[in-house]
Amino acid sequence: MVWGNWTQVREAHFTFRPFPLLLSTFIFVLSYFIQIWAWYLITLKLGIAIPFPETLENWFYSQLGKYLPGKVWLLLSRFYFYESKGKSKKAVSIALYLETVTAIMAAGLIFLAALALFREVRPFSSGNQFLLLSLLFILAFISIHPRIFQKILNWVLIKFKREPLSLSISYPDILWILSVCILAWVIGGIGFYLFIDSVYPISSETLLFLTGALAFSSILGLVAIFAPSGLGVREGALVYLLPYVMPEPVAVIISILTRIWMTLIEIGLIGVIYLSGRFHKGLQKRDPHVKS
Repeated sequence: MVWGNWTQVREAHFTFRPFPLLLSTFIFVLSYFIQIWAWYLITLKLGIAIPFPETLENWFYSQLGKYLPGKVWLLLSRFYFYESKGKSKKAVSIALYLETVTAIMAAGLIFLAALALFREVRPFSSGNQFLLLSLLFILAFISIHPRIFQKILNWVLIKFKREPLSLSISYPDILWILSVCILAWVIGGIGFYLFIDSVYPISSETLLFLTGALAFSSILGLVAIFAPSGLGVREGALVYLLPYVMPEPVAVIISILTRIWMTLIEIGLIGVIYLSGRFHKGLQKRDPHVKS
């Protein structure tokens, strides 16, 4: 696509502005820590929380599982770590379910808002498709109510001859966690907009749409079990959506640059967490009185 439309690519006003790039990276990094905050709140409400520095370390290490096919490695790493801390497998399973559902719902709500408010994609949001999506999210809101979720979960547990359980999380707690997830996507969307603007000038009016596009494409990459870290799936979704605000060949280049940018951020954060952990352990060996 890029080669076939090379004239259009050559005429595009690509730039390189270091300050917006650095700012976008800083803001996008902040969105990761907000996601971790949401996970920590879930574990806190379910009674399986561990100290926040350990939560931070485990969450980032588990992200490496995204880069392997199957996506199960991310879940298994969380299970292994929390089980080693004496936490209930059932509670960890519920926490992982709530994290996934609230992240998907938050992304979907932002995407629906983008479709409803961004005029250039009115065809996307018209007719039965938008109504169906809205109904699905209403059902999702109902399904995450603790009483309903507990009944469904206990029905499954009884079928598998397991003991039923009682959830210690309230509906306002879940809605608060959902709000934190929405905040994480919004902050990430601002970082994404600034990243694009650092290499290709784009109107600030597209901010909400770009936030929705990032959320939607990331969730598609998450649920695509066959694709390590959503490789190809997220890019395909972005290439489908971004041409509403930029030429299609430019959208292809932006989607590839976005993959490189986000991967470098993730690997860089994991590296920083690993090195800081090693440094802290070194200090503890020298001085046993250093607190973890």
